[in-house]
Amino acid sequence: MKILVLTLLTTTLSLPFVLAQDASSTPPNPDAISPSADFEYELGKKILHGRGVEKNPEKALEHFKTAAELGHTEAPGAIGYFYSVGLVVDKDDVKAAECFQKGLEKGSALAKFNLGRFYLDEKGGLSGRDTGLRLMEEAAASGLSEAHAALAEIYFLGLYCSDHKPDFTKAAPHVKVTANNGMASAINMLGVMKQRGLGIDEDQKGAEECFRKSAMKGDFKAQSNLGHLIDPDNKKRTRRIEATAWLILAASQNEPLASRKIAELEQSIPKKEFTAAREMADELQTKIAEAGPK
Repeated sequence: MKILVLTLLTTTLSLPFVLAQDASSTPPNPDAISPSADFEYELGKKILHGRGVEKNPEKALEHFKTAAELGHTEAPGAIGYFYSVGLVVDKDDVKAAECFQKGLEKGSALAKFNLGRFYLDEKGGLSGRDTGLRLMEEAAASGLSEAHAALAEIYFLGLYCSDHKPDFTKAAPHVKVTANNGMASAINMLGVMKQRGLGIDEDQKGAEECFRKSAMKGDFKAQSNLGHLIDPDNKKRTRRIEATAWLILAASQNEPLASRKIAELEQSIPKKEFTAAREMADELQTKIAEAGPK
């Protein structure tokens, strides 16, 4: 059986500080929010991101503060975001942590997620892997997509663990949710898990489908994985050409495994096949560009 070298996520995860940009980013809170508080919070988001109005972070912060005073669930966490990144205020992890804690107490999944990040990264005077992961798991259970995405990478890559060993069983549900949400990197990750039977049943056909879907979204890791899976040494000429085409695309984005394989193929396969693969790669790139961001 041929052992395939897979292109995984190789960079250390840098968890984002999350500030909801639209209503769908935050699960609905069961407690009613006053119209005035909601108005201030939504106006703050519009001004912060410059949606339909002039972008003005300083003014946005004032609206978030007003919303917090009126009891808005997400407003304290939004204020914490400003302190966490040093936006129009001095960066202050302690104040940010205090704001995220207030948001958590009001039931904000976003604030809970960000506070969990602080525990994991030992910021704002906080520390504790178990506490950080628990908060993120609770945020994910509330339906927060950002929490699912972060936990997928944490468990898949074995981050924040003393032995740095992945836990694919824990990663699986978060990877599936994030892939279903359309994130290209997570779809590629799911493909890796299916191909190798990591935390889920082995499924070569399913792996190819995942790699293909992610590759068409422009993910160069998936393009490399798809090329290696189809196999440029395949007995079928059409499959050899397609495999080489995907590897050419990945190599054009400096994916190391694909780059090395293409260097070999340029010396070993018939010139006509390599030319056909380049033409197919150009066609695939055009289709990916036409589809645009997904």
